[in-house]
Amino acid sequence: MKKILSLILLTLILNSINGQNLSGKWLLKDINIGTESVEAYPGFQLLIIDNIKADLYTDFSLSEKTLGLKIVDSQIITELNKKYGDYKLIDNNHLKLFINGKSNGKDTVFEFDFYRLLPTKTELKKKEIEKLTYIFKEDEKTNIEFKFNKELMKVETLKLLNKKEGHKMMIEQIDSTFFVSNYYSGKREASFPIKEVTAEFIKLYAIPTGPMELIAYRKK
Repeated sequence: MKKILSLILLTLILNSINGQNLSGKWLLKDINIGTESVEAYPGFQLLIIDNIKADLYTDFSLSEKTLGLKIVDSQIITELNKKYGDYKLIDNNHLKLFINGKSNGKDTVFEFDFYRLLPTKTELKKKEIEKLTYIFKEDEKTNIEFKFNKELMKVETLKLLNKKEGHKMMIEQIDSTFFVSNYYSGKREASFPIKEVTAEFIKLYAIPTGPMELIAYRKK
């Protein structure tokens, strides 16, 4: 019995060391510099971990990695075997990276909070979601409308700005995760993962610089 328990413990330790428990896709939610939070969208950054290998992508198509990394013990090192930073697994779905740098000329530690990219819970297909419209009530005066594949900017405003395209929301996908992507002037500006979507509501998760969940309900 003791031998079996020892083997199980050894397996858990080895898995922790070689990064097995980290394998998956991790999306950056927000960045902290020292004790201050960066109140801005950090841009699309997806960390893909496979055993001890970690690749960072900053383009939604995942066609070209931005950085190749390796995980050794509790450290992350570059392909040139130089230390990139440290990491801590807060829980099974929350990974924090600590990277030394400078802010306003002073040494500081940048903290990057990544959350595991999970499959969207839904029975709907992409084409079905795109036909629905949802409303998020931000406050008593402001409502945000989630309407897909349609120009959201008024014609008068487009003419005034001399633009052919203004603002559009699109449903996009990485593996089994759907995203709401905002496009401005034909370019993707921000993409937010959908945690769950039904014919009655859409729920976004790990919203950058904001709440962990945002729920919008179907427009009647």
